[in-house]
Amino acid sequence: MKKRYGQHFLSDRNILQRIVRFAAIAPDDTVVEIGPGAGGLTRELADAAKHVVAIEIDRDLIARLRGAMPPNVDIVHADALDVDLAELARVPFHLVGNLPYNVATPLLKRFIEARDRILDVTVMLQKEVAERIRAMPGTPDYGPLSVLIQYYATPVRGFSVPPGAFTPRPKVDSAVIRLEWKTGVPTAKDFTDFVHRAFGSRRKKLVNNLVTLYPRHSREDIAAAMYSAGITLDARAETLTVEQFLRVYNQLQ
Repeated sequence: MKKRYGQHFLSDRNILQRIVRFAAIAPDDTVVEIGPGAGGLTRELADAAKHVVAIEIDRDLIARLRGAMPPNVDIVHADALDVDLAELARVPFHLVGNLPYNVATPLLKRFIEARDRILDVTVMLQKEVAERIRAMPGTPDYGPLSVLIQYYATPVRGFSVPPGAFTPRPKVDSAVIRLEWKTGVPTAKDFTDFVHRAFGSRRKKLVNNLVTLYPRHSREDIAAAMYSAGITLDARAETLTVEQFLRVYNQLQ
């Protein structure tokens, strides 16, 4: 096990099977798994699905995985942050994985980029990250990641997983969630960049962050855009819904 890969292998079979049930994998499904590690979840997925493609970054695990898996499993030696997820399977697929804590957020962004091919996403994350993804406006956990994910998907809470279910034990609790894509949502990289910068200084009112973000606009223009979007001048970024962020963004464009 290598610290640089953030490896914590899930060894509790009851939880492994529970993940597969929560992901609602059917016998004709194709599944792409991120980070099979020791292969515990991979075997359960192989029992439930028609085809499993498992992406593993650690070269030392590849031979062992390939020798231990049934014929409906393909092991791909690659970094999930670099591989073209959309090209991994010939048909749309479910994505499942125990995401390394240190790269969970960039991986989630990669899944969004490939969502035309990914049916849905069921992942285990650090519980703190899962709570940020599901957080509502006005709560301490609500931030740019909440808005980014909730713009594209509806996060569905699964269940918590204690440290004792892993080898070695992590120092934090984990949680399983599923992301169900919203239909008809256009890609909006500029919008998500705008959200990150709107949260740039959480202590400031949103209008002050926007004045910095849009130096060519007068404060009066920004105030008018906020009012048109139904947002008061004393609002802070963490109080806005995803829809309000989108409305004020469109006004300022």
